[in-house]
Amino acid sequence: MERRIVELGVGDVDLVEGLWKEMVEHHQAVIEGQWPGRDPEQAWRMRRAQYVGWLEANEGFLLLALGEGAEQAPLGYAFLRVGASPPTVDLGDRIGDLESLSVSAAARGEGIGTLLIEHCRGLLRAAGVDYWGVTAVAANVDAIRLYEREGFAIASHNMLAPLR
Repeated sequence: MERRIVELGVGDVDLVEGLWKEMVEHHQAVIEGQWPGRDPEQAWRMRRAQYVGWLEANEGFLLLALGEGAEQAPLGYAFLRVGASPPTVDLGDRIGDLESLSVSAAARGEGIGTLLIEHCRGLLRAAGVDYWGVTAVAANVDAIRLYEREGFAIASHNMLAPLR
């Protein structure tokens, strides 16, 4: 099957809204109430503002994977951000961050996530970036397995604790 990856601009951000909301709902299902989840609509408003800001500042790439045929339905998307490297480790001046990777439930297991990751990797290499990271919900074992297969390894732990 032929898959196409297209780069979207700031005016196209709303094309990924459905995929974002599907990802939020998936995260809520895998964490099973362990952490409070946001309403997908509220989560989208917050994330949309970030995407727009990053794109307007030329700090990111929004990539959409399209299916075959005349409709070319969106199968998944990735948002890749490039920013300053952390001060404690020498990873170069800039580091990539795979901010979002969402594959529709209907297309999971078809290599869409891998295809998006490969495209992101190529963009970063072309930009002279040597390292990149991704954050995954700990209970999302399928996503973690994908990231590990693609060469990501744990570099730090992001831990949460309630204060009330």
